[in-house]
Amino acid sequence: MASFERITYRRVLYFAVFIPISGVLCFSELFFIKEPHDVMVLRKDPVILDCQARGEVPVSMTWLKNGVKVTENERVYALSNGSLYIAEVENRRGDKSDEGFYQCLAQNKYGAILSQKARLTIARPRSEAKDSALHTTAFCCATWRN
Repeated sequence: MASFERITYRRVLYFAVFIPISGVLCFSELFFIKEPHDVMVLRKDPVILDCQARGEVPVSMTWLKNGVKVTENERVYALSNGSLYIAEVENRRGDKSDEGFYQCLAQNKYGAILSQKARLTIARPRSEAKDSALHTTAFCCATWRN
């Protein structure tokens, strides 16, 4: 009876040691090849935010803007390499603006990784900047004289 218990114990021990080793041997890393970087663009210009990840396939890519999933449409969509394409950058009030912080989330069956934040800033043409400066100055001076 003692030899039977010893054989059973050895089988359980081998089984317990074998599973973690085999799990480690099958593990596949998930890592970024390219991450998005800060960019400044003019309104209505196109922009590509680069993001590419590698790991055991399939690797799915999701884009976040200010921490919220980006809804793709005919103007904003992910390219086949994982990068985000915006055909015409919009500068509207509130959530409608494309301005903000973007991140890509790469996932496969082993886990997920989140890229660094990239700020998309919409530049104002010099004529708009000068006009707003003149209006501010005129407003300032009119207020000063009162």
